[in-house]
Amino acid sequence: MSDDQESTKKSGWGQLGHQWITAIAALVTALAGAGFFLGRTSAPDAEQSKATTVSSTETVTVTATPEVRPVGEAPTTAPQPKTDGAVYWTGELTWGKFNLDHNPPNYTDGEYLARISSDSLYVKGNTIVTSWKKSGRPGKGECASAVDTDGSNQVQVTTGNQVCGRTAEGRIFVLDVVGAGNTIRTKVTVWNK
Repeated sequence: MSDDQESTKKSGWGQLGHQWITAIAALVTALAGAGFFLGRTSAPDAEQSKATTVSSTETVTVTATPEVRPVGEAPTTAPQPKTDGAVYWTGELTWGKFNLDHNPPNYTDGEYLARISSDSLYVKGNTIVTSWKKSGRPGKGECASAVDTDGSNQVQVTTGNQVCGRTAEGRIFVLDVVGAGNTIRTKVTVWNK
């Protein structure tokens, strides 16, 4: 081959091949290095986010301090009922089925006072009830006397009236009806035997 032919042959890829290979290798090395360093700078964030997702369970005990009141001051959350006997339980009930011999009242099969309509309570078992027919709120003795005179197993209720009763275990109670209709709500006082 002549020098002219050989120089023509080297003027294409053959002449610049090693330069292209070097340039491509440098580019690949630069991109790989950049990827490595960029990956390293974001790696601590990934480890940090893993650390923040770790959770632990702790048990916290809270001790409540009793409310301090001056001697003789009653709680203001509920008016104190007229009592002539020690109170066994007092509170508000939205009627379903309750046994007032339990403290607090709850359902027991076979012995309960229950709402049977929008204006009636019914007794299942040996509890007896009656409407208070006099003015004022009755106490334990007045309710006991009313139940002895007019007690039955069913009573009609209206908002504002009182119902007296005696539980199967002999506890006298009064229900102050605060709402009647879709639900019957009462403030309840059950006295000790």
